[in-house]
Amino acid sequence: MVMKRCQKNKMNAFIFTIFMTLVCADIALADFTVVNSECGPIKGLKTQNKQTGKDVYEFRGIPFGKPPIGPLRFTKPQPVDKWTDTLDATEFGAACSQSVPPMFPDFKPSKMSEDCLFLNVYVPNHVDKNRKLPVMVWIFGGGLVMGFSNQYDGGWIATQGDVIVVTINYRLDIFGFLTVDHPASKGNYGLWDQKLALQWVHDNIASFGGDPESVTIFGQSAGGWSVSFQSLIPQNKGLFQRVIAQSGVVNELNMLNKKQINERTIHLAKKTSCPINDMYKFTDCLRDIDVSELLKATDMFSLMPDDRLEVFQPQYIPVVDGELYPDHPLRSLKDKKSDVAQFYGSLDLITGFTSNEGIMMAMGILPKLQENFGFNVSESVPLKFICEGMISPFVEKFYKNDSDVKDKMCKFYTSETTSTDEQSMKASEFIADSCFGYNIKRMLDYHVSSGGKTYQYLFSKAKPLMGFAPKWGKGSGHGEEIQFMFDMKVLMPSMNFTAFTTEEQQIADAIIGYWTSFARKGVPEGPIEWKPFDTTSKYYLDIDTITTLKKNLRPEIMNFWLKDIPSIELDPVDNINVHDEL
Repeated sequence: MVMKRCQKNKMNAFIFTIFMTLVCADIALADFTVVNSECGPIKGLKTQNKQTGKDVYEFRGIPFGKPPIGPLRFTKPQPVDKWTDTLDATEFGAACSQSVPPMFPDFKPSKMSEDCLFLNVYVPNHVDKNRKLPVMVWIFGGGLVMGFSNQYDGGWIATQGDVIVVTINYRLDIFGFLTVDHPASKGNYGLWDQKLALQWVHDNIASFGGDPESVTIFGQSAGGWSVSFQSLIPQNKGLFQRVIAQSGVVNELNMLNKKQINERTIHLAKKTSCPINDMYKFTDCLRDIDVSELLKATDMFSLMPDDRLEVFQPQYIPVVDGELYPDHPLRSLKDKKSDVAQFYGSLDLITGFTSNEGIMMAMGILPKLQENFGFNVSESVPLKFICEGMISPFVEKFYKNDSDVKDKMCKFYTSETTSTDEQSMKASEFIADSCFGYNIKRMLDYHVSSGGKTYQYLFSKAKPLMGFAPKWGKGSGHGEEIQFMFDMKVLMPSMNFTAFTTEEQQIADAIIGYWTSFARKGVPEGPIEWKPFDTTSKYYLDIDTITTLKKNLRPEIMNFWLKDIPSIELDPVDNINVHDEL
């Protein structure tokens, strides 16, 4: 029973009996309503969405897992116990423990705790368990190191698209993804949290008027990774039917290999003084360390080097754990008869990216790094930095310092004859292509070959989220589509966002329309016909002021990464365990 989240009813027995009668009937009381879910009665509140002016019922801070604290730290989440008293779901639950850098003040949660396995449900207009509305489950991004569910107000999408929106928390950073490649701590706890939340939705959403057989999972950046990871777990069959992965999919960069696990384990042992000779004792030692100390020891932002730009920095990310992933999913997808490929192909898929994903790297080039290479990122990014400060460490990390690969990349992403602005844009393109573009194209190809219904998009509308863009920057940066889906005054309250122009409102209407019609019937419908991606025409929807259907997105870039240079090597299945090497 989750008594600390439920306020005990102090009414006398007669009033309590009348109250429970109303609970069972799911009757709205003034600006509140109570839903009798499979887990127990839940009280939500009625609000009005600012974008649409329509009523929305919000059920906030619903626990879906037991608090992962004490001995449950670094373990798979356990389902929450059922409750009998009415759960007061009128306030949001705490965000999961995380480090937030000073450059992102709006991303620092007001409440933060290890006890954070909460979700929020947004129901449009009225609550009726007989409605059978499509359900959309949002998984937030933030590099798997920061973010929380209630940053994203699901009311806009819910009321405009007439769908139920669910936003979920999951453990982050070391708490969500510690692994020592040993039974003591296998990792992937954040993914297990997401999976448990999806199970909760499947079991309980009908009580809110949702259809558990029509669930779409969607997310952006690390949320895109997350929905992509979930779409490659055959045990998830039946929990969702559709996937929208925005600017992020499974690739070689966002799963740790054995060498990286080794390095992180040794680094953590040095930082914490926990004994490394016994993995069980090591993990138990980490369970006893204060949250703030663990976050300090693993803070990726404090560990960023000042002599190179690491295009992929998180210390703790998913791994091949022998349970969720017996093998790397990319290897499993090559076998069309594998359970992974079969499940992936059974889902409807939308995926794509923005026209200038790499512009975000301008914020990641620290002042000291700019000083060391002698440039100001707001003005330009020099050729030398692209090769020595970006490509060289990338090749060293993922291609075993292969000089041939480095030479090809430097030649492809630099040119002595281009203007300073064009050269700077090539730096942005390297980030975009290595982390997003070709990986997404590859997952599109896998999906089509597995028999799935597949759609690709490019988001091109330029509208800088934080009011910052270097003078050479062009196109839409990482995450800029978010402002057309969620209330930015909730997501980034300190920013002074102006009202949408008529054109911008049309873009928001189009995105939400495409996304929610896809959630409803697997076909994204909007201002123009969006044809499925295939291996010949390779259709994609270019979402801009004028939305257009186009073919074959950036073929020269895709060919370079998929044909001209080798794939990043994956660990062999029988690679030695890291604890045997220590």
